[in-house]
Amino acid sequence: MLNLFINKQKGIALIQVLIIAIILSMLGIFINQSVRNQVKVAQLIQNNQKLDLILESVEAELLHTLLTHKRYKNIESDNELVKKWNFHGETFKLNEQVSITLQDLNGLLSLNYMNNKLSTRLFELLGNKDDSVRTFLDSLKDWKDKDDLKHLNGAESDYYNKLNLPEPRNSYLQSMDEVNNIKEAKVLSKEQWNKYYSLELLSQFNPLNSPLKLLEAFVNNELAFSQLKTLREENQLNAHSFYRITGIDAGDNITLSTGRVIRVKILIESESNQLNKNFQVILRPNANKRPITLSNIEWNK
Repeated sequence: MLNLFINKQKGIALIQVLIIAIILSMLGIFINQSVRNQVKVAQLIQNNQKLDLILESVEAELLHTLLTHKRYKNIESDNELVKKWNFHGETFKLNEQVSITLQDLNGLLSLNYMNNKLSTRLFELLGNKDDSVRTFLDSLKDWKDKDDLKHLNGAESDYYNKLNLPEPRNSYLQSMDEVNNIKEAKVLSKEQWNKYYSLELLSQFNPLNSPLKLLEAFVNNELAFSQLKTLREENQLNAHSFYRITGIDAGDNITLSTGRVIRVKILIESESNQLNKNFQVILRPNANKRPITLSNIEWNK
């Protein structure tokens, strides 16, 4: 009987030892995993800081170059940015980690100074030829004007109130997101609105720095557009070649020089992460104070 009791005690002790061993093993695994996760987090923070430093360095170099160099591509330049950049919104790689997009806002159309004729041609090229185009253009006028008189195909406060939607501003648009509130804004996607339009109150349009579809709409001649597209791809499109092909020269409403207001996107990539910064810059190279003004700053959008 005594031996049976002793054997039971030994069995219990063995089970207790096994339970303790299992608990210690699980605790060891947990601590090991926790340490690994902390190391990963620390490495991620370190990598993010490196990306942030690279981005800030690239931004500073870009802004300095914009102020000190002529804003056109020159493959013979000693400056890598000047060798590679363009101002018609085509992304270029500065190196394996860094991609930059620059868009001269003179090369876009303004929703606040709407060119209906050119916009209609652009909408058609983008696949919109129905009544929704006329409805949007009239609704945009109603959105900005101060009265409640509806244009033929437009919409005033009563239309939006019935649908429980934001009422017209009765003034200039203040953000690109606001355009989505206007009747029939679906004629373009959000990405297309941002690609071809801005809100800037710029009086001159620069076709040399327009996205291709907008350039095609502006020229309105298939052969001329094809020639201009080829010249752009070969980095030979300039004011002289543009005039030779189209007969259009700079004037009151047309400029063939890169403007001072530029939309910028900088993307920094690593093997495990990426960081981007979008902003708009106004350049005043000859100003004694505030030669650069940044606005509409967005991170990781």
